Amino acid sequence: MLRSLAILSLFAVAACAPTTEWERAGTSVVQRQSDEKACLDLANWQALDESDKSRPIYPPYRDTQFIIGGEEGGGGLTSSYSRRGARAYELAEYCMQQRGYHLVPIAKQ
Repeated sequence: MLRSLAILSLFAVAACAPTTEWERAGTSVVQRQSDEKACLDLANWQALDESDKSRPIYPPYRDTQFIIGGEEGGGGLTSSYSRRGARAYELAEYCMQQRGYHLVPIAKQ
């Protein structure tokens, strides 16, 4: 029983492991990690700022999506304060690409 639980745990951890990593020619692991942390920090602050501006300012304060611009011919852009994590990921990815990195698959061992 304990052995099968350990094997199941190993598979669960392996399933959560990343399948890609950032790469840039001539960049050390330390520099890549530093750039990735800087981009994540910037992205988290930007996503927080955006979500703060898009949250409802009236009750009920619940997790909803709403349309910016209304029905009077507005842009109709969907924004939601519940998408902060996804937005932070998009911003961090953009930041890393602007620094010259690209995602590559991690070789299976």
